[in-house]
Amino acid sequence: MSKAIELKNLSVILNGREILSEINLDLDEGKFLGIVGPNGGGKTTFLRVILGLVKPSAGEVLVIGEEPKEMVKRGAFGYLPQHLNVDPDFPATARDVALMGLAGRGGLFRRPSEKDIQKAEEMLVTMGMSGYENHTFGSLSGGQQQRVSIARALISDPKVLILDEPSTGIDVVGQEDFYHLLKGIQKRLHLSIIMASHDIGVISTYVDEIACLNRTLHYHGNPLGAFNDEVLRELYGKSMEILMHSTLCDRCERLKPGSSNPA
Repeated sequence: MSKAIELKNLSVILNGREILSEINLDLDEGKFLGIVGPNGGGKTTFLRVILGLVKPSAGEVLVIGEEPKEMVKRGAFGYLPQHLNVDPDFPATARDVALMGLAGRGGLFRRPSEKDIQKAEEMLVTMGMSGYENHTFGSLSGGQQQRVSIARALISDPKVLILDEPSTGIDVVGQEDFYHLLKGIQKRLHLSIIMASHDIGVISTYVDEIACLNRTLHYHGNPLGAFNDEVLRELYGKSMEILMHSTLCDRCERLKPGSSNPA
């Protein structure tokens, strides 16, 4: 199976500070990887390196066998940043925002074709936003805005979808619906998804693999393997508590270092 990403001895130093150190990780195409760790642990920088927005100080980054900048040229990435920075008064509809994902193909002011509009509406349906095509973006809830923004990221048919804390501002029930939707998209479109999150307990149910990052990589593999006392201490410190939602449990389990792992 081909690799979606390969990181070899990756290190990043910014403004004299080491943000990432000696990262080695690979991910097969079509897999869903969750990047978890504390705030300031390097998750966003990790994603920006894969996107070619941050140059490594050492090591190598390959995306589907090529350097990130080459894959950017081919439109291989869909990207949802942590902060949308959209003016709520900007008079753009959900359809308009989805169409913005095609701006790189013909310029920002290119008039969309009927085919483009149809594709935008298909992506909105895929993201559970059917019937909202003409709603202004600013009138939508935070969760709805995230869904429209992912429609924008998907409209160019990317190979890799990268999400930075996409559930920010969404309530717990909305988060679970959102992750279920992402999982379905992964399977239908055979997408490789890389998602950063601070919430190890929630995303562990939905991802195929999990990477525990706090400057360096403390664990990468099966999600349940991350619930190891040593890994959790290295990742979050001694004073931490995790609420886990899992199909492997018939209730939510609170996990602390020294407690038993969920059955």
